[in-house]
Amino acid sequence: METLPPRRTLPIGIQNLREIREQGHYYVDKTGLAVDLIEAGKTHFLSRPRRFGKSLLVDTLKELFEGNRALFEGLAAEPRWDWSRRHPVIRIDLGQGEVRNRAELDQRLHEQIDDHVARLG
Repeated sequence: METLPPRRTLPIGIQNLREIREQGHYYVDKTGLAVDLIEAGKTHFLSRPRRFGKSLLVDTLKELFEGNRALFEGLAAEPRWDWSRRHPVIRIDLGQGEVRNRAELDQRLHEQIDDHVARLG
């Protein structure tokens, strides 16, 4: 009798490539398309419906630019990416909570920039 491999779980609500890959969730490899997008060398507007993978795509791009090769083992991007080059990534996220006025927006932006300064020096 054939033994089936254990079923993986669906990454419902997970917007982080590291978590998906390291915890063994199902993952549809679109990293080749991410490399195509980067190699196109143009400005892109990512317009997709809510809950349709924008945050995961942005996180995948971050992991590529930071050179986190282990996350891409066996994926389409692995042989196509120059892993010898690393780039600092600054990601500004305005998706958490409500901003009611300019002062709150300024505060949120300053907090995120301060975090990046501390992390990147």
